[in-house]
Amino acid sequence: MESDRVPVDPGATMYQMWAEHDPAVEQPSLLWHVVTKDDSAKSLCGRMLGAPSASGNDQVLAESFCGPCMTSVRQAMTTAQSGMAEPAVG
Repeated sequence: MESDRVPVDPGATMYQMWAEHDPAVEQPSLLWHVVTKDDSAKSLCGRMLGAPSASGNDQVLAESFCGPCMTSVRQAMTTAQSGMAEPAVG
């Protein structure tokens, strides 16, 4: 019987996400960024990531993803799938 699990690719890349209050819209809204692999205080789009909310109890009504961060991840995944070396993002 074959396993239903998808085989793990040892070369697969995992990225951490970081949420901050979205400065472009009224609060409470979150904007998710992708954290760089070499500096956990910076996102792939170049934004410095701040400390989490002091209360931690903010009610969030909306969430969105940073377009430039998602584009960087998409490019890295496309390159990896095509068999090329993964580009250095961030």
